[in-house]
Amino acid sequence: MIKFFRHFRQNFLIEGKTRSYLKYALGEIVLVVVGILIALQINNWNEQRKERSLENIFLKRFEVEINTNLENILIAISLNKSRIKRAEFLLRTIDKPQLAEDSSSYFMKSIEHAGYTNIPLISDNAFEELKSSGNLSLISNEALRTALQKYYSWTSAEGQYNFLQQDIQLNYSHLKYGVFTASQVIEMGDYYTSKNYSVIEAKETFERMLTKPKFLEFLPYVIQNKLMASKSYDEVYNQAVTLKNMVKVELDKHK
Repeated sequence: MIKFFRHFRQNFLIEGKTRSYLKYALGEIVLVVVGILIALQINNWNEQRKERSLENIFLKRFEVEINTNLENILIAISLNKSRIKRAEFLLRTIDKPQLAEDSSSYFMKSIEHAGYTNIPLISDNAFEELKSSGNLSLISNEALRTALQKYYSWTSAEGQYNFLQQDIQLNYSHLKYGVFTASQVIEMGDYYTSKNYSVIEAKETFERMLTKPKFLEFLPYVIQNKLMASKSYDEVYNQAVTLKNMVKVELDKHK
């Protein structure tokens, strides 16, 4: 084919048909340009197809991660509410000692567990991989991209506050030293223990608790901290639910 065009061009020159040759040359140029544009378009289409395929892979990973995170957040919310109730119960026993005896096992376990903290684990592997590779733009929906960045910033943004929660737990643990007997401390080491405590054990423990004024004074701070945590957990949960729905909409578009 190339030889044919070369022969054709030479015949035009030999015969002195300059104008016709120029038209022919222009036609060749147009054909070449059109060919290049078509090739570029095909290349762009292939690149876009690859990007959409990769976007779909990450969207599916986000879907799995967010579902796991939602489970972790719900567990943290439930445990946090339980610990607020336990701390509030301990405060009420100060004015109503009979409560400790009437709910002896709950009272004993409340002393142990009221100060615990459970920060929800927010898995961000997919987001960090996407961000570190400089490919956040793969997420074509700008609103979704912004929502992802806001949601996954929760862990770092709450870092200092999470440290405060851990500090509260540590101080609580120190302040309750001496409230339990040595054998009770060992028994409490099993969080899922089903041991029940007698009225006598609860009464003796309550009396020891009253000799720890700093422990009693610390209880309101425990409650305050957990109420703040509750708002934070609710916020990240709502973000996760919204994000889950947005990801689903994008995945439906790819079907």
